[in-house]
Amino acid sequence: MPYYRDAFNRVELSKKAVILQHCLTADKCAARFSKNDGLICKKCMQCRCGEIHVLCEELGLQFYIFPSANFTGRLAVRKDIAAAIGVACDYEIQRGIKSTRIRGNGVHLSSRRLIPQVIMAARYDCIDNDVDWEKLKKMIVSAAKGAL
Repeated sequence: MPYYRDAFNRVELSKKAVILQHCLTADKCAARFSKNDGLICKKCMQCRCGEIHVLCEELGLQFYIFPSANFTGRLAVRKDIAAAIGVACDYEIQRGIKSTRIRGNGVHLSSRRLIPQVIMAARYDCIDNDVDWEKLKKMIVSAAKGAL
């Protein structure tokens, strides 16, 4: 059972988001950068990010592509995101662990502003990465139904 699943499911749909890494976009990505919203997906379908963007719109979830891990924290505050499905590589997870205070009874992320559900990226590659897109889509549909 994924960590924080119950807490994630309790968050209202309008405060849930899907936040993808920039490394999942196509080489010739038409997205433009916004200081407030990250990469703005044009839904050009050169990569699967456009497909995920369309799915999120249909289900009522927010959708963002982030340029850096630090950007994600600021985005969550600006957009009032309380729970997010994200894609992370080993490197980003290790950075997150190093920046999180670990106590004797473990890490309690539920006390933070953002309740995460994460799917691992296929590899640590900042330019041409991949993810199990079908698994990601199933997570998104389940999250929209409140039954992740």
